[in-house]
Amino acid sequence: PLRCTGDTLRAFHTAIRSSPVNTKNQAMKEQAQGTMLKVLTSFKSSEIEQAVSSLDRNGVDLLMKYIYKGFEKPTENSSAILLQWHEKVCVCCSLGSATLRRVLASALV
Repeated sequence: PLRCTGDTLRAFHTAIRSSPVNTKNQAMKEQAQGTMLKVLTSFKSSEIEQAVSSLDRNGVDLLMKYIYKGFEKPTENSSAILLQWHEKVCVCCSLGSATLRRVLASALV
């Protein structure tokens, strides 16, 4: 289990960096989604903003794809946590309609 902020932030960045965005392998994508969901749900609410603000634009886009994908296959309490992430992304990054269109138009992870 990821207990301290440093561990969760490292796991978050590792999951973002190792995301299989260019693969057609569905099993690999699903595994990455499961890993990312575990990482996202391990954060405390007070730590989410720091994680979001540590990303560049591409990282934010990828995070939003994972958030939306997580909404498609919710697990226990995941939707509430994903809503917190979504809110922080929108606030921290001042997401406008152009960013949301780009995220939604691209192929989801």
